[in-house]
Amino acid sequence: MRTSSILAMLAGAALILGGGGCAARAPAGTQPGPTVPAASAANTPAGGGPATTSPVPASTAAELPATTSESEPTVLPTFASVTAFYIAEGDGGISGPAFGCGDSAVAVTSPAISFTDPVEAAFRTLLENKDMEVGESGLRNALWQSDLSVKSVDRSGPTVKVNLEGTLTVAGECDIPRAQIQLLLTAQHAAGVPIEIMVNGELLADALGLK
Repeated sequence: MRTSSILAMLAGAALILGGGGCAARAPAGTQPGPTVPAASAANTPAGGGPATTSPVPASTAAELPATTSESEPTVLPTFASVTAFYIAEGDGGISGPAFGCGDSAVAVTSPAISFTDPVEAAFRTLLENKDMEVGESGLRNALWQSDLSVKSVDRSGPTVKVNLEGTLTVAGECDIPRAQIQLLLTAQHAAGVPIEIMVNGELLADALGLK
């Protein structure tokens, strides 16, 4: 009987010292802590520095406003005089360049007008004059019967090209070179460079029958 009690005590001591192979229990009333996820390797740079910011998604980038291109410059109107040429019949080159039937071409300055293109403005002043005589100056307007207007002024090349449209009418043989010189000198003075005049798609000389 005594021997059995001693064996039982030794067995109990062995169980206590060895832990019996069971995991230790948490003290009563405590809860296990939360599990912390491992840091993402894709967002953590080498060396343990802070994670880099993700790029803007393609869908978001596409919604960003595009940069507005610089607008074309605006041409402001000018208020100034322009020059048109008329004819001094039989003057023989005294008052201006001589041409044709012994006539002279004379420059006449207009009152100030508003315009954006000097060539168009000079032609407008010349072609809108429907009087055969220029005031009391004694100068003749060989274009007084014509009904012409400026369709376009092309400055894209070294020569300024003026396109006129409408009806070109002259009174007689001597009015042909008069009309030609009035148009040419008026355009050249306004442009300051070589010019080419078209009337309804024809060169001025062809429209006047000068070939």
